[in-house]
Amino acid sequence: MTQRSAFEAVKTSRVFIDCDGVLTDGKLYMSADGSKMFKAFHTRDVRAIREFVARGFEVVIVTADEWPGIQHFAAKVGAELCVMRDKAHLAPMFTGQYIAIGDDAWDAPMLKGAALAFAPLGAHVSITTIPGINVVDCRSGEGVVSAVLDSLLATGSLAPL
Repeated sequence: MTQRSAFEAVKTSRVFIDCDGVLTDGKLYMSADGSKMFKAFHTRDVRAIREFVARGFEVVIVTADEWPGIQHFAAKVGAELCVMRDKAHLAPMFTGQYIAIGDDAWDAPMLKGAALAFAPLGAHVSITTIPGINVVDCRSGEGVVSAVLDSLLATGSLAPL
């Protein structure tokens, strides 16, 4: 099956996105007292998530980190937030097929259950060796969701707005 036909076979309206290592570069910026100061999100991902939402997709940001900033980011882009470390419990909470984007070992169960799975360049080997994984030409925190959207548009899986 070619990549194009694999993309065309997917019937889903849900996208699961890992936060740290996909939406961000995975770095934690901490103050001297140990509190998290900030994380950086790429504006291309803001646009891409909003475009997925505008197309009728339910976008769920999945993270193990309860940092309050991610709650604000999710609300800003129109995504749901799911705080969970063990992503093996994710699929049973939702019905139907989904698209998933992840980068590290904790994301493997979410990616393995996806109809379409994506990872950024430099993702952990436990992710890049998952059968059928699509590695986009973009590093963590540098517009990964945008690269996934572009890939789906390029294959004809999504029509332009």
